[in-house]
Amino acid sequence: MEPIVKNTIFTCFLLVAAWQDFREKSIGVKLCFAFGIIGAFLIFTDIASLRTYLSGGAIGFLILVISHITDGAIGQGDGLFFIVSGLYTGFGMNLKLLLYGAFFNGIICLMIYLIGIMKGEDRRKTAIPFLPCLVPVWIGLVFL
Repeated sequence: MEPIVKNTIFTCFLLVAAWQDFREKSIGVKLCFAFGIIGAFLIFTDIASLRTYLSGGAIGFLILVISHITDGAIGQGDGLFFIVSGLYTGFGMNLKLLLYGAFFNGIICLMIYLIGIMKGEDRRKTAIPFLPCLVPVWIGLVFL
């Protein structure tokens, strides 16, 4: 399968999921399921790289385990997202997306925290949706 097709479909999935996460602080299971079916179809057309793409979903399973252990400190929707994204990006790119996204999210959280300090507000418990932070990271990974 052409990488541009996978990247285009994944970009659509990322944008819709990021918008959902931003607005509702959750990611729809139906959305993950629908794009998961498409991703599974795409990887089965490329049997040679089947192992790479299936191992990419392992990152999402790890996030789901961590979510369960921490009683939802990390959202289950994020785990589902990374299971599906592994079908499109493979292990290496999925890991980069997660790590760079966490770094970018950390910078945003630090800025929100510092602005709170300057205003005299306690923002330590402010929930920040994770997937919107992945959009600029994905753009950087794919186009730069």
